[in-house]
Amino acid sequence: MWVIWNLSILLSALSLVIMLFLIARRVLQERRSEAATDQRRRLLTALIAFTENRDREALKAAVLSVPAGVAIDAGFEFISLLRGEEHDDVLAAFNECGLPTLVGRQLEKGNGAERIHAAEMLAALRSEGAVASLLSALDRDRSREVRIAAAIALCDLDSLPPLGIALRKIGVEGQRSRRLIELFRRFPPARLDELAGHAARTDAVPFIRAAAIDALARAGGFRFADFFAGLAGDASSEVAAAALRALGLTGHADAVAILASAMANGDWEVRAAAADSAGRLGLSELAAPLSRLMDDEVWTVRYAAANALRSFGRPGEKLLRQIAGSEVSRSQRTASLILAEGPAA
Repeated sequence: MWVIWNLSILLSALSLVIMLFLIARRVLQERRSEAATDQRRRLLTALIAFTENRDREALKAAVLSVPAGVAIDAGFEFISLLRGEEHDDVLAAFNECGLPTLVGRQLEKGNGAERIHAAEMLAALRSEGAVASLLSALDRDRSREVRIAAAIALCDLDSLPPLGIALRKIGVEGQRSRRLIELFRRFPPARLDELAGHAARTDAVPFIRAAAIDALARAGGFRFADFFAGLAGDASSEVAAAALRALGLTGHADAVAILASAMANGDWEVRAAAADSAGRLGLSELAAPLSRLMDDEVWTVRYAAANALRSFGRPGEKLLRQIAGSEVSRSQRTASLILAEGPAA
């Protein structure tokens, strides 16, 4: 019995110690948070004052008076709001304070989130050694997401290596990061043909090809319409669907025939993309195949088809009402649902 009694006392004491430790830790964290908030406020106040009085020495003193992490976070947020001469003056002051060195050190030794933030900050600072530090991170960092962040920063600095080399350094096997789409959308107009060349490679990762097509559609416009039309029948359903979505943004002389053919494709993603693009382009000639797609076994395809018909205005709405008034079926339920949502935006 005394063993049980002593054990219960020991466990109670241990629980009390743990509780006191957690309370102390919470108090310490709150104090650190309050201190960081105060430091951040002081630095932002100094930055605002600098835009008025251009007192560079006062700003440098304020930057050096706070921890590097606070200076990096607050500084990055502030310069993103500036333009023109003010932006350049603040960058010059940051560089004189040695902030790029602190950012470079964070890129090497910080945790994953800190290293990604450091890559973004180096691109914003545009310091002398920024490109070298980012190339090193692209080549050596253990995190794929950090390597992508470094590639995006290099793209912003117009210093990204050739796309094939950059993707090899990032590592694209099994890659489905949305950040790659952001990278491609940052590509300068002069390098869009490089993206097109990769999108056309049948041996490349389908997700990467699709992401490149998306970026080309947004940045290149009708210039790549023929290219998208050629990829609409690609063996990869992911690539074909991306090409069809791109045609919905650019248009094409043969869009009706291309989309009608795609609506009969065996892959639901391709059918849905074709229906969506038909609606975007306002191709009312495709009302008949779209009506058939409203009985598709996949809900996403049915909804895309019904939404496309609704986008045709009164003729499309009239057809939807006819379907909604027919016998109960997948088409009837889909038409009723889309009509209940109201007219197209």
